[in-house]
Amino acid sequence: MTLPPFSPAVERPWRDGWPLPARTDDANGWTTGGCWLYCRREGVRVLWIGSVRTPGAAGDVYACGPCIAELDHMVRLQSHGRDEPPDGTGGTDSGTGTGTCGHRRIGRLGGRVRCRDCGRQIRL
Repeated sequence: MTLPPFSPAVERPWRDGWPLPARTDDANGWTTGGCWLYCRREGVRVLWIGSVRTPGAAGDVYACGPCIAELDHMVRLQSHGRDEPPDGTGGTDSGTGTGTCGHRRIGRLGGRVRCRDCGRQIRL
């Protein structure tokens, strides 16, 4: 058996390779009920997306497809914005024209671990 070539995570476009948000009839455990997220509709197809705890109670959270897609969109925007370097350059190396950085030199900058070359935050 031949193993596929190893590709370090830093070389993979992980943010753009996330799976699509859940959709009705995609083999997940959809049920009919109320959406706990943005639309608050009742009697729609919903998927369990996790549980929530408040100081006095705990419960299961269900959401419909459009609300899951909206939540997915918001998380992606937050993730893209959080990974921007402080100077707002987007982490591209305009000198070489390649637009990529191997993140070979990392260190603490501004209290966070960042690439010393492009400034992008690195999560270890």
